[in-house]
Amino acid sequence: MDAMTGTEFEEQVAALCRRDGCTGVRRVGGANDNGADVVGRLPDGRTMVIQCKRYAPTRTIASREMRDLLGAKVHFGADLAVFVTTTRFSRPSEAFAVQHGILAVHRDHLGLWNSGASLPSLGEVNGGGQGDPRHRTRWRQAYGE
Repeated sequence: MDAMTGTEFEEQVAALCRRDGCTGVRRVGGANDNGADVVGRLPDGRTMVIQCKRYAPTRTIASREMRDLLGAKVHFGADLAVFVTTTRFSRPSEAFAVQHGILAVHRDHLGLWNSGASLPSLGEVNGGGQGDPRHRTRWRQAYGE
């Protein structure tokens, strides 16, 4: 996914949603997207809005990006907001996501989702951190700080 364009990444996320039984899934990203890249309905009928960020693994998602997604959730009247990224979340942004019911799918969880885990199942690990200290050390060795 690191080699994809932003549009290709959004299409891949939409395809994963469809694979998991989501309906009405469409990519809406681009200029004037009101903070959403993908919208649709979960298998249980709830509406969702997804923000996709294909960033280098060395970048971090800041809290302001989570706040923007919360605004998109309100704008679209969605039941669930999902933030999908190829990198990791800052601790404050991860805490913000949990506090406001945003599903935060970081690089490791994206790998699980792409390997067959369902989007709804990722909710069970939301806010569970991004690895123990050994995992973070390996991350820094692989991608730098």
